[in-house]
Amino acid sequence: MRIGWVMGIAFVWMTSGCVPTGQLAHALDIRIGIVDVQRILQESAPARKARQTFLEEREEKRSVLMKKRNEVLRMQQEVRENPSLSEGERQEEAERIKQERKDLGRLASDLEEELKKKDLELTREVLEEIRAVIERFRKTEEYTVIFEKKAVVSYDQAVDITEEILRLYNASAP
Repeated sequence: MRIGWVMGIAFVWMTSGCVPTGQLAHALDIRIGIVDVQRILQESAPARKARQTFLEEREEKRSVLMKKRNEVLRMQQEVRENPSLSEGERQEEAERIKQERKDLGRLASDLEEELKKKDLELTREVLEEIRAVIERFRKTEEYTVIFEKKAVVSYDQAVDITEEILRLYNASAP
């Protein structure tokens, strides 16, 4: 409650021109940091490892899908190349292939949905880890507030703490 009151007075004081902004921040001992979370997601070892694990799982699932697709194509080819099949047998095979195609379509959409969920889950986990590192850093280094780079229109590079957070996050990885 008191911080809100102090910040309100500070805002009015700053905007009225009574005190230069730099002096006010110093008087209130405010530390502000900016962090580029996207850069950390791209460059950090734990995030790259999680992404690599996801990509390997995706390729494994797509391999299963391709095997199933090749099997359906093989079945179609066999029916086309077998002139000895009666009309009834051709109908039965056509129905079986039609059912296999439906199954293949369902499998493809199920795998795609599963992969999207897995990607979101991994991203959420990595973001939670990054957020925890940022919060520990904020408390340890006594920052008042740390903003995401995308949320800030303009800032001085001196307040960018991305490199420090990246180093801490990489060091926290098992």
